[in-house]
Formats: sequence, structure tokens, C-alpha cells
Amino acid sequence: MCHNRLKPRSVFLIGFGIGFFLALLLLLAQNLHYAYHRTPGHSSRNNLLGWFLSSTNTETLFQTWKQSDNTTYNELLKDKGLKSRELDLDSYLYGPKSETELEADWLKSQVDITCVVFVKKIKLAKAIRDTWGKRCNRIYFFGRKKDSDVPVISFDVKLTSSWQLLCEAFTYIWRDKPRLQWLLFVKDETLVIPENLRYMLAPLNHTQDYYLGHAVVLWGQAYNVADAGYVISAPVLRKLIKKFDSSEKCLVGGKYWKQEDYYLAKHLASMGIHPSDTRDQYLRGTFHGYSLQSLLWGVVKTGVYWNRALYPIEKECCSFTSITFNVAEPDKMRTFNYLLYHFHVLNMKAAFGRKQAARIVPEEDVWKIALKDEFNITYLQDISSDAYYKIWHAKYSEPEQLINMNYRSKDNN
Repeated sequence: MCHNRLKPRSVFLIGFGIGFFLALLLLLAQNLHYAYHRTPGHSSRNNLLGWFLSSTNTETLFQTWKQSDNTTYNELLKDKGLKSRELDLDSYLYGPKSETELEADWLKSQVDITCVVFVKKIKLAKAIRDTWGKRCNRIYFFGRKKDSDVPVISFDVKLTSSWQLLCEAFTYIWRDKPRLQWLLFVKDETLVIPENLRYMLAPLNHTQDYYLGHAVVLWGQAYNVADAGYVISAPVLRKLIKKFDSSEKCLVGGKYWKQEDYYLAKHLASMGIHPSDTRDQYLRGTFHGYSLQSLLWGVVKTGVYWNRALYPIEKECCSFTSITFNVAEPDKMRTFNYLLYHFHVLNMKAAFGRKQAARIVPEEDVWKIALKDEFNITYLQDISSDAYYKIWHAKYSEPEQLINMNYRSKDNN
């Protein structure tokens, strides 16, 4: 008989990799909650590898802010008379109730995002609906598959290209919800952190033309890659609707599948709208068409995504305030959602979360309750430990009998 055994070096590398990745996720979970001195708190400005690469106290700045009026997020808060502060998770989760409002909630009320998801797999659509989709102001699912649980919107017209699907989606959204600020378009294999997107968009004027994402250049045309997701402002959608005001015009606007991102950029360029630079001040990317694992452990950067990038990624991995990643499995999407929003790490100084739960019945009276419920014995003053044992032994000669009886009674109920 032959047994395959891993070499000690391989075991070490595997263990190191798993431990490093879990440590990263723990740190992501810890860095999610901030609060305002006057109103809300910041929930989910995630510092990927911040503990490893640089200080997490530095404000993230985006290149696209320079292209607008050069207003930063902190300056925006200052203008509104607000100031963010770190939230004490122990007090917020387990302490007395307070009027503190999370910054994520405040941002959601200020920066309206319409999420548009193109569905190929219903399982992924359900995962999005149950996770990050809840944090959009509204969400649309478009595709050619129907499902009773997920309201996937399809069109009666015969689709001959992915551009035609995108173009028809523009018209549907415009007619359904004419008052819009920002629209995010992603594939169903995309994990989105809406709080980070709102952080980027908050200083920008949604009444101006914006086209955001991870831009590459192909055949002389700069376009935002669909795998990383892209964002347009409402005026851009208005111009697209004006240009493509019928299904016939959508049909002739592009003829190939999987090229809708290229066609979109081509049509926008004819209107004078071009991709903005979404890198942070360290020239790290925010829209990612790859999984977090691939970006952290290294990916061969030889494709168009890397070597034809309009705004090359100059530094390690990802911005601390990344917005999208590729997640191709529903279980992983739910796992990331749990770690980002529901997994809390409290330090040893926690005062509320480490308190022992209050007991309804004092520990010294538990045995009295048991005798009353099981045997209807209420005269308890003279019952010794030996008498207590004999009472139970007279009814159940073996502990297993009591256990089995309890299980049977539960099954009967």
C-alpha cells in the first residue's frame, strides 16, 4: 500500500497561506465601523493589507477627485459640519442603545446607487440578492433565465448581442426610475462593497458626466472592463437614452457578444465622455476583475487587463478602499459578506460583550425547578444530595434512558 505524503515545506506553505488569508479577513472585519461626532459613522472603508503596506489612518484619495473640483471626502464632511470617528464596537453592539448612526447609513441616504446585475447563473443572483445587493438603493437583474425567487428581467425582442441587452436595460431603467444619481453595472460573478463606492462618489457631482471603472485600451478605444464593473452618472444614461431611443437603434449599436463594454465606451467617446482614473493616491486599483485571492497571491499580468491599462496599477494589489472583486461561487460571496458585515473582533478590553449572560433562574435553584417539573415535588427543604440521586435513579436506572426519553418527547412534538 502506498501513501502520498506532503513534504514538510509544502505543508508549511499551505498552512502559512491559509493563516495569512484568514488573518487578512479578520483585519478586514475589524476595520468596518466608524461613527460621526454629530451624525453617522463610517462602516466599511476596508483597508486591504493596510496593516502590512502602510498606515490605515491616512485618508484614501482618488485620482478622479482631482479631475472634478478637487474636493476630498473629509472636506465634504467638514463642509456639512460632520466629522468621522472610530466606533467602539463593544459599546455599539452590546452596550446601552445610543443615537449613533453608522456612516454607511448616512452615505446610503446621500449617494443613491442603482445596481444593475447581468445574470447567467441564478445561484449567483440569489447570493447577490441576499448579500451586497441589499446595500444598493435599488437593484435590477437582467438576463435570459427565469426564476421564481429572483426577479430576472428579460425582453421580448430577440437578442443578438450583449450590447443589445445592455441597451435595452438602459431604456427599462430609465422608464422605471427616471430620477437617478449613479448606476453600477456588474456581472453576476462580482462582489461589490457599496460603502466604498459611495465613499468614492460622495465628493463627485452626479449631475455631471462620469464613467468609472478599470479602463484598458483596445483597438485605439479606451473602455472600462465589464469583469470589474463600471459606473455611470445619470446624465450619461440620459445621453445614451437620447441616442438609442428605440429597439432598432439598440440592435445596430453592436453586433458581437461579450463586447458590450467596448461598444459602450465607443458610443460614449462619440459624446465626449471618457473613462476617469479611479486609482487611489498610491496608484492602486479599486475596480478589480480578478478574485481577491488571485490579487493577493499574484496573478500573471500579461493580458490586456494589465499591459493595456489606461491608468496602470503601480503599487501592490489593491486600494484600501476597493470596490469590486470577482467571486464566482455563491458560498464564497456569502462568506465574504459575513466576514465584512457580521463578524466582529473585540479586544480584551471589551466591557459589554464579555459580560456573562443574565440567568433567569439562579444556579443554586436549578435542581429545584427540575424536581418540580419532572416529579411535581415542591417540598424541598429536607432533600439531601443522596435523596436527590435516589429520586432520579428510581425513575431512570441509566442516564441514557432520560436522554432517549427527552429525544422521543421532542420528536413527538
